[in-house]
Order: sequence, then structure tokens, then C-alpha cells
Amino acid sequence: MFSISKLNEMQEKIVKDTEGAILVTAGAGSGKTRLLTHRICYIIEKKLAYPENILAITFTNKATNEMKQRINSMLDNANGIWISTFHAMCVRILRDNISKSENYTKYFTIYDENDKDRIIKNIIKRMDISNNEFKSKLTWHMANAKNKGEELNSHTQELQYEPYKNEIIRASQMYEETLKENNALDFDDLLLKTLQLFRNCPETLKYYQEKFKYIHVDEFQDTNIVQYQIVKMLASGKNKNIFVVGDEDQCIYCWRGANIENIKNFVIDFQCKVYKLEQNYRSTKTIIATANKLIKNNKERIDKTLFTNNEVGEKITCYKAYDENDEAEYVAKTIIGLINNGVSRREIGVLMRISSLSRLVEEKLLNYNISYKVSGIFKFFERLEIKNVIAYLNVIINNRDSTSLLRILNVPKRGIGEVTALSLVEQAKKQKVSIFNLIKDIENLNLSKSVICKIQPFSNLLNELMEKKDNLPLSDFIKELLKSSGINDMYNNDTDEDEDRRRNLEQLILSAESFEKLTGGGIAEYLESVTLQTSVNEDDEENSVSVSTVHASKGLEFDYVFIIGLEENCFPLARKMEIEDIEEERRLAYVAITRARKKVYLTRAASRFLYGNKNLTVESRFVKESGLDTCTSPEINFGNKNNYGEKNKYSSKNNPSFNNKIKKETTPRVSNYKMNDFKDNKIINKNDNEKLFEKFNIGVAVSHPTFGEGIIKARENVGEITFVTVQFDGFGVKKLALSFAPLKLLKK
Repeated sequence: MFSISKLNEMQEKIVKDTEGAILVTAGAGSGKTRLLTHRICYIIEKKLAYPENILAITFTNKATNEMKQRINSMLDNANGIWISTFHAMCVRILRDNISKSENYTKYFTIYDENDKDRIIKNIIKRMDISNNEFKSKLTWHMANAKNKGEELNSHTQELQYEPYKNEIIRASQMYEETLKENNALDFDDLLLKTLQLFRNCPETLKYYQEKFKYIHVDEFQDTNIVQYQIVKMLASGKNKNIFVVGDEDQCIYCWRGANIENIKNFVIDFQCKVYKLEQNYRSTKTIIATANKLIKNNKERIDKTLFTNNEVGEKITCYKAYDENDEAEYVAKTIIGLINNGVSRREIGVLMRISSLSRLVEEKLLNYNISYKVSGIFKFFERLEIKNVIAYLNVIINNRDSTSLLRILNVPKRGIGEVTALSLVEQAKKQKVSIFNLIKDIENLNLSKSVICKIQPFSNLLNELMEKKDNLPLSDFIKELLKSSGINDMYNNDTDEDEDRRRNLEQLILSAESFEKLTGGGIAEYLESVTLQTSVNEDDEENSVSVSTVHASKGLEFDYVFIIGLEENCFPLARKMEIEDIEEERRLAYVAITRARKKVYLTRAASRFLYGNKNLTVESRFVKESGLDTCTSPEINFGNKNNYGEKNKYSSKNNPSFNNKIKKETTPRVSNYKMNDFKDNKIINKNDNEKLFEKFNIGVAVSHPTFGEGIIKARENVGEITFVTVQFDGFGVKKLALSFAPLKLLKK
């Protein structure tokens, strides 16, 4: 049943204030969903409006469903409330009214991103434009204009320095004509057409103004210009009861159209009341104090200070790793320690600013048999640009792999379409040869001269790569492939997406270098390792460590949070150095810290491989701004009372020659830790462990829970750690630390 007795004093005061325009600036973990649902229930319970006269707008389907469930659990008579995302609300309005404003019928089709992409490709082909950057520029300008409620040809500020200005405007016009011919709208149109409907049809606008006596908007800081204009028009009728909840400190989607100025504009446009929800129910006092110190460095915000009645909690750990490999090793081993102390894997999150940092973390978690899931990103070897390179390697090793060849036939763009690809498939079947062998003799195929001219360079490229594959080390061959194929040039735009893809390709090269160093294997062995690695069956995702970008972590929370890559140029990003960009980067860091309930670990690497070079790094400004000590190399707790950890001897503080070593090092190395010992992820007596290690000799059969059975091929000591190199039956060669990897001896 519905009751407001469990609300705090401020929440109860806000719920009961039902009339007029109200802005609630709600800090992280302050219970804004509870506030919204209780306010809606209060309005219905007090008979201030019927359910059908209440509108609640959310940003995700998940939030919509959660709000519906909460309200239905508190009220029996809640049917009829409009609870939906912005896009779903607009679809509902347009179905009933679009013909009043546009030459569309109510049965219009909604085109998704794939449909949109297909139309744009056809238009570019018709315009005979071969520039690789044109498509991304066109797509960005069209979306940006629609999110601002503008026609593209009047989008002068963004287009004035664009060399393809006229072509972009023409292509945009052709795109809109195509949609109208097909009685179709894209996702951006759903918002824009609703705004235009309200502008062009005052009677329709008036109907919805009178229908919705109370309007609620969640996550208001994420609204774009068009969404704000729609809400503003709906709330400007006779009722004027508009209630918005947001937190400018969590506005992290400006890159996709969110306008932080909307909060300021709302206050001015509606002369609204402003309430602050500052009590946090999620995190410890230590975490909240750290988050407060950080975010107060932002100027564009409504001043508020979070507080909590929770316990003080653990001190935040700031760890300085030797390099990125050391950083991932530290994260994985600390997670093992948490698990051994009874922490559920689902309560651990590893967050990063850019997804390319996940590769080594994923690798270490896999090696130590820690199940994980990714949020907001694909697992490393499942990312588009990586899968394309792997397809090239597959074709080079296995010429008969026509599936991989068809994948890369038009990567990068060569103007080779689906019709040509199907023709090649049919001709290859008739001649009973692979497509690779078919295009070797491309001039004699039943294809037009223009198509032959497009395929011939691709055939030549494959032949050149075939000649080089046995003469170059694996990593050098991949570098050559990226360069000669043109893949390196595919991601040259100054966008988050392209920068991430460039860094992912760098990580692929590092992965190959590491594989070379450990195994000496070539392309075939590397592909086998990658394929088998990506096919590993994981534990139930519900009990897995979460690996995520900070953007994708919004709305999530964990007991323990690791935030990695806290270096200048990485977090904040190198190209985000304007004041407004730095403030958004700082908001991202704030969001990351406030995901944690109990403890936060911040990590950075003293050197990191970026932009093709191993570079010394500078600690992120966000560490100092958070009131924290400079990152050092503290002891690692592996989950028992006796901690045998020691400070990393490779830190610059403890090793004067550190900087010189960095300059010479070009590949990741193993950290030199003194550590507790494990068997099957359980701590055992150290002396017993040393005796056990003696049995893991070359030629001995072992088993691993993930990699199966294998034979030890090599053994070496690095500092106080004993490593063995194992040839596994199904997973190739792996190098594992005896003190940590869950290896078992087999009797054979």
C-alpha cells in the first residue's frame, strides 16, 4: 500500500508540493526514483488528477518498467498513466496526429540505425562520392541538426567550415525525400516531427496541454534541445504543473546531444522552485567526501553537497602501476582477494573512460578464472575493427575461408556491393573453387570492367600479404596489414568512437607482441589462441565481475569499484581540454566514484602504450582534485589477515633508474610482487606451497578449470614468482604464475 512515512523530511516536503514548476537537483544515490513514484502516487491518492492526466517521461525502457512496477505495487488504480520514454511518447502522439502536419499516414514505419545506414550508403553511391569520411560527417550533421530542431541547410555554424557543405546538404535532402517516399521516420524524426506538429497545429498542442495536468521528467540533465522544447510547450498551457528531476553533476552525454544548459533555461523559463536532494543512501562517508571535493571544481552547476548517514568506510586506494600490464594484474589479484574474503563477483565493477583499456583486464580475469561480463562495450575480440583484422588474418592463413573473405571484401570501402559479392559466391560454387582463388583470375570473370577495377586492388593486396606473412614477426605483420589494407585510415575522425577504435587496434598489436614473447608463435597459433579464448564458457552472468565504460555504468552500483587509467590524456581524454569538455570529463569521474557503496580503487600506469609508443604518463588531475594522495604502489591484500605484500620495486619512488627502464621497455612485463599463495583460489600454507611448486616441472601434466589439460613446457622465476609455460590441448600456450593460477597436477 501507498505511504510516505518512509521518506525523509526533504523527500516528503517535495512530494507534497504538487503545484507549479519544480526542479529537483538530486545527487547520486539520493532516491530520485522513489521520489518520483511517490509523488505520482500522492497526486492520485489525493485525487488531484486521474491517472490518465499524468505524464511521466523517462530515458530508458528499463527505467520505464521500474517506475511502472513501483507504482503498481503501491496503488490499485494506477492504470492509464502515461509512463514512457521520450521516443515512445512521441510515437504515440504522432500515430494519432502526424497527418495534420506532414504528408505521412498514421502507419508510418520507424527506421532503425541499420535502415538509416543502408539509405545513406545508397545515396552516397548515387552521388558517386568516394571520400571515406563523408558518410560519418553526413550522419553526424544530420543527427546534430535534428537534435537542435533545425533544418540542415540552416545549420550554418557547424557547416560553415565544412569542405563538403553543399554535398552534405544535398545528401540530406535526398535522405529526407527517401523517407517521405517510404512513409518512414528515423528515431531523430520522432522527436523533431512532434515538435513541428506542436508548432504547426496549436489545437493539437492545446489538447495535450489540457490532457496532462501533471508532467514529470526524469534524468532531466540528459535532455537535448528538441526534448526540452517539447516539454516546455506541453507545460506552458493552463496547468503549468511541471516537475523535473536531474543532476547536472551527472550530465555525461553532451557528445550525443544532451544540453546541460536545459537546467539553467528551465529555471529561467518557468521561474521554478528549486529543491536539493543531498542525502546519499548508497555510499560511505569517505566516498561521498571524495566525490564532493572533485565535483566542486566544476563551475557550471547548482551548488549542493552530498551527505550520508552511512559508516565512514574504507580509505580509497590509489595504486600506481609500472605499466598497463601491471595495472591489470593488480586489479585481477585484488579482485581475487575480495572474492576470497566472501565478496560476490556481482558486487565488483571495473570502470574505464575508454573501452580499449579493457583488453588486458579481460585477459587477466580470464587467466585467473574470474567470470566477468561487459556492459556498454563488446568484449575485446568481438569489436568490429578487431573482427575485421582477424578476418584478414584468417584469409591469409586459410585461403579457403570464403566467409572471412566476404567480410573484408569491402573493408575498407571499395565500392563492392552485395550484388557483386553474391555473384562471386555463385561463380565460385560453379567452378568449385574458393573465392580467394576466383579473384586471382578476376579479369576472366563475368563481371563489368568497373567491378573488376574495384576487386583487382583487393586481390593484389591479399597476394602481397601472402608473400610477407612468413617474413615478418606476427606483430609487424599486423602493423603492415593495418597500413597496406587502409584500416588505419578508416578511423581518422576526431570522435570518441574513432579514438576508441584506434586505441583498440593498438591493443591488438600489443596482444600480438605479448603472444610472440610468451610463445614464439605465428599467425596460425595466434588465431587459434584468440578463437579458443573467445569461445570460453563463462559462469552465470548474474554472478560475474562487471567490466564497463563509465558511460555505460550510469544507473549501476557495486560494493567495490575499480577506476582504471587515471592519467592525463586518458581520463581526462587528450582531446577534451576545453573548459566545458574538462567539466564533462570531471562529471564522468564523479559518476564513476559514486557507483561504489563500500570502497573505490583508483589505478594508473606510470607508462602506457598509446599512439604507437610507450610513454611516461602524468597522473590525472582528478586524483588531486578529489583530495587524495598521489597514487603509489601499496600492499596488496589477497584475502587473509597476514599480508605478505610489499611495495612495487618498479615505482619511481623506490627505483631511481625507473625512468631509464621505461624508455628501454617496449612491451609489457610481469610485476614483481611478493604475494600470498593460492591453490584453486584458496590460501594455503606458504611452506606447503613452496614444496608443491617443486612438483610443477617441465613435462608434467596439469589441468586448469578454464583451459583444460596440458603439459608444462617451460619454467622460470621472475623475482619471487615462479612461472610455468603450459601447452594446453585446446587453448594453445599460456604462461601462468604458479602462486596464483588454479593449476592441478595430473597423474599420467
